[in-house]
Amino acid sequence: MHIFLLLISMLISGWEQEANPLLQSQIEKKQSAPETQLISRLDTESIPILMYHSISINQSNTLSVPPKVFYKQMEHLKNAGYNTITFKELMSWKTSQRLPDKPILITFDDGYLDNYTVAYPILKKLQMKATIFATSDFIGSPNHLNWNQAQEMEQSGLIEIGVHTRHHVDLTKSNQLQLEDEILGAKQRLEKGLGHPIIAFAYPSGEFNQNVIQVVKRAGFEFAVTTKPGYAEKKQGYLTLHRIRIPGDQSMATFIRKFP
Repeated sequence: MHIFLLLISMLISGWEQEANPLLQSQIEKKQSAPETQLISRLDTESIPILMYHSISINQSNTLSVPPKVFYKQMEHLKNAGYNTITFKELMSWKTSQRLPDKPILITFDDGYLDNYTVAYPILKKLQMKATIFATSDFIGSPNHLNWNQAQEMEQSGLIEIGVHTRHHVDLTKSNQLQLEDEILGAKQRLEKGLGHPIIAFAYPSGEFNQNVIQVVKRAGFEFAVTTKPGYAEKKQGYLTLHRIRIPGDQSMATFIRKFP
């Protein structure tokens, strides 16, 4: 009799376990949690930094990305689960703090007016963040941002302004005084105009050498980006991070393959 009751109890227990997939799922999730966290940390060892310039229709300039194409690209990144961050948020990378899943940085060089009139409304609609590397002495000149526009975008919390020198010169061909003026002078002017420290720098045309890097470092920048292709990785050095150029004639299929 006792054996019979024991068999019945074992059968009931087996049925209950099989009939509760939610419980089984929770157990598996709990067991795999450490592995999931590890994968997330490994993923953030290399981060894509996208490089744009003008968001406009200009077939003679491959650096210009048409507005409709830019919108589709941003929409894809959003739908694919990428989380746009600024360089201020990238500081967590230096301190080994957690970043959001699938982090990505969107950057614009030069500070063109269409970054405000075209790119910013798209980013605002999709609630995506970006960094605009402004050439300080071009602010307020034709086809470039003015101070009010830069301040408005920053106040939205979506846009961060970075430094792109004073006059967009080849820093490797500048003497020491010019280097200091172009790098530190631009930083001081932008910080005064915006009212806060700026931590990110972009080398004009991607030109730099060890002397240029040292001036950027002394100026107090936490990050600097180049035009060298590929994902940004810590081993590159925080002042020589790679970026991925987005040409205007790139197909959407190619973009999706690069950022699945």
